[in-house]
Amino acid sequence: MSGRLIFSIGHPQTYGVYRPDQPFRPTDIAIGDNGDLYVTDGYGSDYILQYDSQGRFIRSWGGHDNIDANYNLSNTHGIGIDKRTNIPELIVSSRGAQCLKRFTLSGEYLGTIDANGAYIGGPIFKGEHFYAPVCWSHIDGKNQDDSGFISVFDKDNRVVANLGGTAPEYINGQLQPMQSTWDVFNHCHGLCVDDDGNLYVGQWNANQSYPMKLERI
Repeated sequence: MSGRLIFSIGHPQTYGVYRPDQPFRPTDIAIGDNGDLYVTDGYGSDYILQYDSQGRFIRSWGGHDNIDANYNLSNTHGIGIDKRTNIPELIVSSRGAQCLKRFTLSGEYLGTIDANGAYIGGPIFKGEHFYAPVCWSHIDGKNQDDSGFISVFDKDNRVVANLGGTAPEYINGQLQPMQSTWDVFNHCHGLCVDDDGNLYVGQWNANQSYPMKLERI
């Protein structure tokens, strides 16, 4: 709390996890109740790296080209620990694949949360819901500039609202493509929620705009 450096975590090749040619450019971190650290390497090699409270490496998973494709991650931009159920689990963005993936705290795959049409970031939890920033909409086969929004998921991990985006629609249980309404956001990059349910949104590449506050009504 005094600002003194306790430890630092360097490139994973120093403890034999990455090859020297694999980039390490971390994007987010989540901290477990026991102090374990979960780091997403979303701008590097797309692994999740788990460390203990002293920064000692425990394990990694994710990356690309796994035998079980459920473990593949694409631009894993954000991570959060879901405590809405009796057994906490990790929810991790696979932004390039327009989805989030669920894992146990020891890295076993549990399931995929569809975010069809949304290049989505990591979850921010509030009560039974979680919010996730969307940097781009997927339109005409690519991520379109200035097409961000915010998705709201319920306790069953289904999209119930899109702030600045089209209303979510499920047909036969399948989420239909979502996209921006083009009138609120540029590229939603990170957010937080206060005790009153108000949202604070930071954007990337948004004409040097200040963060926005969205008041709950």
